[in-house]
Amino acid sequence: MGRDKLRLEVDGVPLLQRVYGALSAQCGEVVVVGEGGDAASLGGARRIPDERPGEGPLAGMEAGLAAATNRLVFVAAGDMPFLPEGLIAYLLERLEERELCAVVPRHGGRTHPLCAAYDREILPRVRASLDEGIRPMRRFLEVLDRVEYVGEELRRFGNPDLFLMNVNSPEDLERARAWRGRVP
Repeated sequence: MGRDKLRLEVDGVPLLQRVYGALSAQCGEVVVVGEGGDAASLGGARRIPDERPGEGPLAGMEAGLAAATNRLVFVAAGDMPFLPEGLIAYLLERLEERELCAVVPRHGGRTHPLCAAYDREILPRVRASLDEGIRPMRRFLEVLDRVEYVGEELRRFGNPDLFLMNVNSPEDLERARAWRGRVP
């Protein structure tokens, strides 16, 4: 995007603050890994550095899991403008009830590991995978045991095409802004 996209606004609210709002409504603690966004707008969030800068989202997840004090953790990208609070609660409940390592949305032929619930106990596996050179989140999920993918259930939280979207380009930002006022 050529600039700090987490500060970009949808409906007058920065992307990172929108994600924080959804997370803080469902989670006892919110940890933000890395740089970017406006820390002052995040209330009680704890900002921590990435332990392996430049090594991707799995490395960010490693830092977040290491800093988390809760066993059940929801991992969300900071550029998801329409993350529903109900989805966060649903995935965390499913993770706990079924004693899984992860519950990950799957929609449109894609998995969404940066909008998923994880058991903090996977931290050693995350570290080992990174040490072995595994960087992509989807590849990490392939080596993780007890992962459940949810698909059809996602529709109860709205339009998955909308709430699973990330703002990765100017076109994505315009699309998100076009939904302004039409998101439940």
